[in-house]
Amino acid sequence: MKILALETSTHACSAALLEGTADSFASIERFELAPRNHTQLILPMIDSVLDEAGYTIQQIDVLAYGRGPGAFTGVRVATGVVQAIAYGADLPVAQISSLAGIAQGVYREQHQAHSIKQILVANDARMGEVYFAAYEANNGFMMPVTQEQVIKPEALLALLKSGDFCNTRTDIAVGTGWFEYQEQLGDIASGICSFEDNYEYPHAKDIAYLAFKESSAQTLVSSEQVRPVYLRDNVAQKPKQII
Repeated sequence: MKILALETSTHACSAALLEGTADSFASIERFELAPRNHTQLILPMIDSVLDEAGYTIQQIDVLAYGRGPGAFTGVRVATGVVQAIAYGADLPVAQISSLAGIAQGVYREQHQAHSIKQILVANDARMGEVYFAAYEANNGFMMPVTQEQVIKPEALLALLKSGDFCNTRTDIAVGTGWFEYQEQLGDIASGICSFEDNYEYPHAKDIAYLAFKESSAQTLVSSEQVRPVYLRDNVAQKPKQII
């Protein structure tokens, strides 16, 4: 299987191509930290990974993208680009949580060296809130154990204190939210979690890897069904179809 993925929901912009199976695959990725330049970078990145692999878009089996939550403009960029490509090439799409993509990147880099129970992702959502979800590994795929939510740091602190999760030193906390709201979250979180500060940004290659599971579960969608996830109701609206 050949999966082409893109991710633009944060300051990072990336495109990746994975070929093979979840157990054995080769990958090519382009990744760059480039706030506000996603629209200029993402299409050349896609062309670059396709050229290196020697494939045309018609030879791809599945498209995948980080459907949010994240920066509103970035999420819209990925949604519009993947919708246009899927429509033009008649390709199915895997809609992958950008928070799950971050968790998958941590697992990819850390699971062989460390015992990991849960990964808690909290990215700054601005307006005094964070995007939050917790994940556990299931056959190598990071799966949610909480709902994705946009939440005040004080409410997240209450969740941490409840003891429902993040209660062992094998749990890992990642994302910009932990550091942006360190005054509210730092003391309790540092007592029960290990922190990783190198995994703030999702990578397209992890979005692509999670698409293996979406494909096997037959939860892929058509171009007309592609939808971004903002979590905030005041920006949740049907995207314009790009043809």
